Amino acid sequence: MEEKKETQDLAQLKKEMLGTAIVKDTDMTPDMLSEVQDSIVSGIENNSAPILSIENACKTIKEALEKKYGPTWQVIIGEGYAYDVTVQNNTRLFMFYNGNLACLVFKS
Repeated sequence: MEEKKETQDLAQLKKEMLGTAIVKDTDMTPDMLSEVQDSIVSGIENNSAPILSIENACKTIKEALEKKYGPTWQVIIGEGYAYDVTVQNNTRLFMFYNGNLACLVFKS
């Protein structure tokens, strides 16, 4: 009985996390952060049927950011990586999408 409740709670938590973005590190202004997060979420969701195409999602996000904020944006999406990059001030965002998909965007 207790195990069944824990399984239901876990399923509910997964449902709630679907489509959520958790910002881990950023130096962007709040307005820019909101717009970049929206670009990332829409880029991932538009390229995730039936399975996520990371390459296409990165391309979509990069094009959207370069159209809005100018050239030389870099987009990295994946699981289990570390980074050490030099970026322009106020252009770095590292976030998690759906709990385990890491997204790093920055302007070089």
